[in-house]
This record gives sequence, structure tokens and C-alpha cells, in this order.
Amino acid sequence: MLYQLGIILIIVVAAMLIAKRLKNSKDTNLVYEDEMDEDELKKIDDEIN
Repeated sequence: MLYQLGIILIIVVAAMLIAKRLKNSKDTNLVYEDEMDEDELKKIDDEIN
């Protein structure tokens, strides 16, 4: 019984670590409007319209 609980705990911790890594890798690709210069903003605006 204790053996099974240990395995479940290890699996849960591993899943949490993998989810944290995936979340962090997606967040690093964000570029905010404040960080863009006028040319980039105009290019994006032209693509939308």
C-alpha cells in the first residue's frame, strides 16, 4: 500500500515539473506592445487591416 502511494506521489511531482517547464517556455515568446518600435506596430496594423 505504501509502495503504491509512493509511486503515485512521484508521478504527480513529475507531472507538475513538466507542466511548469511547458508553461515557462510558452511565456518567453511574448512581446508586448510597449517593447515594439513604430515600424513593427505599423506592420502588424497593416497585416490586420
